[in-house]
Amino acid sequence: MSTEPESLEALIAEFTSLPGIGHKTARRLAYHVLTRPKADVERFAGNLINAIEKVHPCPRCHAYTDLDECSICTSRSGAKSLCVVEKSSDTMPFERSGIFKGLYFVLGGVISPLDGIGPEQLHLPQLVQRVKDEGIEELVLALGSSPEADSTALMIDRMLEGVNVKRTRLARGIPMGSDLEFIDEVTMLRAFEGRVNL
Repeated sequence: MSTEPESLEALIAEFTSLPGIGHKTARRLAYHVLTRPKADVERFAGNLINAIEKVHPCPRCHAYTDLDECSICTSRSGAKSLCVVEKSSDTMPFERSGIFKGLYFVLGGVISPLDGIGPEQLHLPQLVQRVKDEGIEELVLALGSSPEADSTALMIDRMLEGVNVKRTRLARGIPMGSDLEFIDEVTMLRAFEGRVNL
């Protein structure tokens, strides 16, 4: 039987519902909130509500924005390369590094029958239409290295048969600073297959 007040238990349960937050961390966060000045907690709650009310998927790429159309779609409208990612936050590593100057498209997940996600739950038809409408010349599939990502990439490739667009995937291999003895077989195979000339 818990000795914590019911409202505190409810707060802990809310934190536990967040991805990557276990019960111990949720309890620690809840107790931390209780130590904060009321004004800080109200500001935090207000920012949560504000984000929910103002942030929405961009109608063109499905990345989160608080504008009519996201700033990347607006500022790079003439770009002919399109990077396909699983979720909106996946665009950030590309933007932080500055290595990609094209447009993005957020699929909204990958095909995963065990999780109840089929092609119809993703933005696949919109992706194909965008490639055709905007004359995209290169489609970069940046979906990760899971079997679900592989099957999603294969589905996209099949849907674009007959469309004149170069389709590429991110290279996969051995992470910088890793010892070969700790690399799994699939990563080693991909790294070996993707070897390049010196």
